[in-house]
Amino acid sequence: MANEELLNAHRDLLKDDELIIVQGKVQPDRFSGGLRLNVTQVWDTAAARCRFGKYLRVEVNGSIPPVAEVLRDHPSRRVVTEHGDLPQGLTIRLALHRERASGEIDLGEAARFYPTDEAIARWRSGASQGKAEVVYE
Repeated sequence: MANEELLNAHRDLLKDDELIIVQGKVQPDRFSGGLRLNVTQVWDTAAARCRFGKYLRVEVNGSIPPVAEVLRDHPSRRVVTEHGDLPQGLTIRLALHRERASGEIDLGEAARFYPTDEAIARWRSGASQGKAEVVYE
């Protein structure tokens, strides 16, 4: 179940054969005897990555990832909330592994991007062995 206000606010996300992520509350349904999900939030996959993801880890063992290109083509978005404008996107950490050492470089807030499927695919195409993944710690 979802109220009309929620449906109208997210009408652009509700399409045939499109994945959405919902948050809600499961309750017993007194009429059917089963369960009912009362939806309270709706996200597409990119917005859910922003909401629940911490950062994107990109393996760079000898490869040069397309940092400037992805940041230009997929900039973070600004969301107006009661707490002011908030950036919506993921930061990037470049991971390097060698035989005797390994480390990660956090590119900081200036390197925040909006994690669409296309952006993630672009990161993977430039990453070492295609290893670019959203970390959900």
